[in-house]
Amino acid sequence: MKPLVIIPTLNERENIPVLIQKIKSAYPDFFILVVDDNSEDGTAAVVQELRGEHPNLNLICRKKKQGLGASIVEGFEYALAGEFDPIITMDGDLSHDPAYLKDFLKYSLDYDLVIGSRYAGGVRVDGWRFRKLLISKLANMYVAYLLVKPIWDFTSGYRIYTRRFLKEVDFDEVPTEGYLFQIHMVYQVYAKGLKVREVPFLYKELFDRGSKLPPKDIRLTFFKVLKYRAPFLEILRHFTYVKKDYQRFVSEYEELLSPPALKNINRLEISSEFNLSIGIMAYNEEMNISHCLSALEQQKLSGFHIKEIMVVSSGSIDGTNDIVREYQKNDKKIKLIIQEERKGKASAINQFLQLASGDICVLESADTVAEPDCLEHLIQPFHDARVGIAGAHPVPINNRGTFIGFCVKKMWHLHHLRASDQAKCGEMIAFRNILQKIPSYTAVDEAVIESLITTQGYRAVYVAEALLKNKGAENLRDFWKQRVRIVAGHKHLASAKRYKVSTYHSMNIIKYLFNDFSWHPRDIIFLIGMVMLEASARICGSLNFYLRDKNPYIWDIARSTKNIHISKNELGDKITSLILCKKK
Repeated sequence: MKPLVIIPTLNERENIPVLIQKIKSAYPDFFILVVDDNSEDGTAAVVQELRGEHPNLNLICRKKKQGLGASIVEGFEYALAGEFDPIITMDGDLSHDPAYLKDFLKYSLDYDLVIGSRYAGGVRVDGWRFRKLLISKLANMYVAYLLVKPIWDFTSGYRIYTRRFLKEVDFDEVPTEGYLFQIHMVYQVYAKGLKVREVPFLYKELFDRGSKLPPKDIRLTFFKVLKYRAPFLEILRHFTYVKKDYQRFVSEYEELLSPPALKNINRLEISSEFNLSIGIMAYNEEMNISHCLSALEQQKLSGFHIKEIMVVSSGSIDGTNDIVREYQKNDKKIKLIIQEERKGKASAINQFLQLASGDICVLESADTVAEPDCLEHLIQPFHDARVGIAGAHPVPINNRGTFIGFCVKKMWHLHHLRASDQAKCGEMIAFRNILQKIPSYTAVDEAVIESLITTQGYRAVYVAEALLKNKGAENLRDFWKQRVRIVAGHKHLASAKRYKVSTYHSMNIIKYLFNDFSWHPRDIIFLIGMVMLEASARICGSLNFYLRDKNPYIWDIARSTKNIHISKNELGDKITSLILCKKK
């Protein structure tokens, strides 16, 4: 580390020597850069004298006043040229106490922008009149609701930036107005997918000088900040938190936008035989869990070894746990992990990820059954070091002769066609064991894992040969619930993380609609009904997300999907038919 403290000054002759002494007393090895914006009180001359006492103190004197943002940008350019990291900014009027730096620096190793916050967890301002405090607080609320970002204090100048972040910023596009500059930098760090952390501190103004910006700049900032606004529907959704738990919004976005550091990153290697950790998340799966486990025990072990099969039973009150215990008696690889309270599938996955020790993690829905060579095909792509996640090919066993059966079969077929062109992972996925946890508020866990893996530079692949049977809903109510939940979950992921799976946009699916389609009058009627049903589900899911604040990460189970028993001959006929269609 080679920390640099940038202090922009304007007429701080009395305060700057005190601030420099405080910094040097606490952090004698820190470098300090004072950027003076053409002060008229001799601030620059005072700093020049102090340079004799402090060899790590430097000064930039601006020939004319250009504003707070321009001063800090010039300091950033100096920092990047001098290989400094991290880069700290603080005001020169003693309102930012250097004593808080020890708290900020703890987070600067993991976060690209650390903001000293006056408003996180409560108001921490001393020395302001009520009117000034109210205006500042309302202004930050205004920005928060326009940008839809979980930040309490957008305009604080007490910050720590990483060199990595600043190297990605185009300083020619940075506005020079003070408050707009601070807002722009917050917007940039989110736009680049980097991590932000607010740390509370006490802002203490010794001399009430009024606003640091002239009224004209404040008015311009009010309108110019509109260019950073989020889409209208997201702003509308954000307002629902006014009457609900706003802290939950902050927590949700913190998890999605600031995931924990990766694990095992130094021991990833291409192996002739991978060790697999398989996780099955179960909630009241007594009708399916034995089929799922039996199928895993019968897998062809070519190119991999199953190290452990963990069933995370989350709040199950049926016979699921007893069935798994019976399997444990004969297979030591099978482990039962019980969550007494149901907290959602993502929470169960996180418990699995904490314990998984294999090279590759496999997540399988408890209501699916893998074909004997499913894992063999699914693991094969990982012999390519560029592949980070692979998705299997679900084959629903529903009766195509009914309307809902037609919808289920057609929907999964469309997903198969789209995933064959652009990978989308679901039902069973395999991924490199590099994730410590996933966001606990997500209702689309496979999509979140896909986003976390691919944003690390890995490829996602779809393995059409990795077949597993599943069962879709058998009645309209269950089908509707599933589709609405999935739409809301993908809206949440797209809103927070700006990640959209390949099937997110309807047009990506519609172009496959008539592929391998039978023009039987019944099928035409069913297809029209399915399109109308899906369109209405997408509308309802969007309304749930944007207007009703419904993010169903703990969802109501579709019970008609929970009986997947099927004879081996029937399954064989279905898969043979699938392969023949593929060859044609």
